[in-house]
Amino acid sequence: MKKYLLTPMIFGILSFVRLEAAPIDAYYCFSTTEDAAVVEKMDNFLASDAAQGLPSITLWAMLFNGQEPETHCVVQQHPNGASFEKAGAIFQSQAGQDFLRDLSTVAVTGLEGAGTPMLNFGEVDFVKNPFLALYNVRVKDAKRYGNIFSEFMESADLPGSATLYQDTFTGTENRTHYVVMSGPSLDALMDGISSTLNSDNGQKFQKRASGVRKLLSTNLMLHIKTWN
Repeated sequence: MKKYLLTPMIFGILSFVRLEAAPIDAYYCFSTTEDAAVVEKMDNFLASDAAQGLPSITLWAMLFNGQEPETHCVVQQHPNGASFEKAGAIFQSQAGQDFLRDLSTVAVTGLEGAGTPMLNFGEVDFVKNPFLALYNVRVKDAKRYGNIFSEFMESADLPGSATLYQDTFTGTENRTHYVVMSGPSLDALMDGISSTLNSDNGQKFQKRASGVRKLLSTNLMLHIKTWN
């Protein structure tokens, strides 16, 4: 599977825990029974002049996430900390606060946090590959796990993309990292993951990884819409 190095990947491979000017994917999860209303409110605000300067924002539906109450997550993809600060200022503006108050009439806030993408394989295109498997893991040796994961994914044949994140701020209890794998359909995603893990290289990966990471949970997500 083709590998894309994420800036600054050379430094990240060496330490795997500390990055300079690193990208930040900030996630804000919530519960709602009014999906269409959420999309409409986001459409209206993100198309307005007040939202100019925000990064790419994606809305996901949490199709299966165990005992967690959230039904959706919004992810802001920031190239660096400065972008995150700029977005914070926009949402603290009068227009931003009005939008958040309006959104709160149809949504109940839940899990929040941010992750740093460390390794990516394949082309990330959630329009083509809207189904996402999310693996929450606790890693004891981040550098070693990164090497093991990288070696495994270079021989993998998944239908979409795979990205390893370091859970940088708050997030799921006991989680240190998470992996997201995408596919064009649920069948294609599940078949790709199953065949990859059942291959000789997949079996070797699971054996090697078991000594440095613990799988906490697996979620299924569906891409709803991306703005910007």
